[in-house]
Parts: sequence; C-alpha cells; structure tokens
Amino acid sequence: MAILLLPTAQAAHVVNACGHQDYPPWNWLSQGKIKGVCAQVVQELFEQQGIEVDFSYVGPWARCQRNIGKGLVDINICAFINPVRESYSTFIDTPMGHNDQVVLVHHLRTFQFEKWQDLKGKLAGMVLGVSIGEAFDTFLNEHAAIFRVRDPAQSLKMLQSGRVDFVPMGRFSARILIEMMGLENEILILPTPILVGNLHISISNHSNLHHLLPAIEEAMQSERYRQRVNQLLNEYTQAYLEEWRQVPSAEQ
Repeated sequence: MAILLLPTAQAAHVVNACGHQDYPPWNWLSQGKIKGVCAQVVQELFEQQGIEVDFSYVGPWARCQRNIGKGLVDINICAFINPVRESYSTFIDTPMGHNDQVVLVHHLRTFQFEKWQDLKGKLAGMVLGVSIGEAFDTFLNEHAAIFRVRDPAQSLKMLQSGRVDFVPMGRFSARILIEMMGLENEILILPTPILVGNLHISISNHSNLHHLLPAIEEAMQSERYRQRVNQLLNEYTQAYLEEWRQVPSAEQ
C-alpha cells in the first residue's frame, strides 16, 4: 500500500535527500544509501509530484545538516524541529511520524523518572548532532551534562560500563539496538517518555521544491497516510534486524 493520494506529474525531476545514518527503523545506511521508514515515505510523497529522490549517502548526520544549510542537499527526510534547523530549512508542519523519546538506564543503576527534573545533575550519553527537541536540549544544557559519542551503540556501551547515567533515545531505535547488542537483561527503557517526538520533513531554503509542500502536506493528513507509516514501521524494523543478522559476527 503506497501513498497514492496525489496526481502524478509526467516527467520525473531528480533531487537529493539525506537523513541520519543510524536511526532504525526510521532511517539507516545500507549499501551506500539511506533507507528506512523516512526514506520510503519521502520517496512515495515526492514521487506523486513527479520528483525522483536520490538517497545516496552524503555523510553522517552532522554533515547532512550542513549540506542542507548550504543547499547541497534538498530534503532532510526526518528530524526534530529546532531553531538552528529552522534557520536554514523549511519544515512541513504536519509530522511525518511520531517517535517517543525515552530514557535508557542500566538495571543496576536505575532511578525513578517521571519528569525532566529527575534528570538534573545526571550525565547523558548522546550521539553527535542528535537533538531531542529544542526544549529538552535546553534543559539538558542547563541542568545536566552531555557526553557526545559517535554512534548509538557507543552510548549504550558507556551506559553499560557506568560512564553515563542515562541515554535518551527514540523508543523504536532503542528496542532494536538493545536486541542487537544482546543487552535485554541489562538495559531498561523507563516507562515514562521524555516527550512524544514529532519527526518532520524539511526542505533546504536553497531548494526550488517549496511550491510542492502544500500538496504533500495535504497527503500526510489522511488516515491512509497514518496507516502506511505504521505498516512501514513494522516492515523496516524486521528489515533492519534481518540485515543485521546477515552480517558476519566479527563485523558486528
């Protein structure tokens, strides 16, 4: 079931897009391209406007953001809104998906989390360039400490060893990563979410695609679209785990 809601244009115009390289099932790097729920959604939405999207990998998340800012890439396939990103790109107001942000802790060093204030004075492990939204980013910068790492797996290793107190992460990605690393008996996902994270598609301010955004947003507001995203979440969760199982153990 694709998102077939908009009239298809006659000739395809090719543009490029980028996304986080390690944020399954929403997106990840596979065989030189970004794939996942966000990439599939963007492909289907823009295809209905006669736009072909190239998901060739342009570099890690921070470079993706810089390239959007410079106009070297047209589409950021999904991200949280924050003022820095709003300064160089235009976000579609309707979220492309929702991803609860949760607190991960080690089972031997767990703590009660009901509100943000429970994180005061603690050390968070977060990936370089990752945002949990403007308000929470500000809270962490003012009331906690952040240790930045190169990838999500490293943040869980630091949590496992006690070098950080907690790791904030999307619920779907956390479940996948915990299973992949065999940490089901060590790492806990605390029940109260930090926030319900709205993921948005954005377009570089240098791009010439802005005239398409109203029609694309209209398609995203349908029940059929929401059903499609839920379907893709299941499909790409399984696809990512299957890819991982096929990688030789020495490379994992």
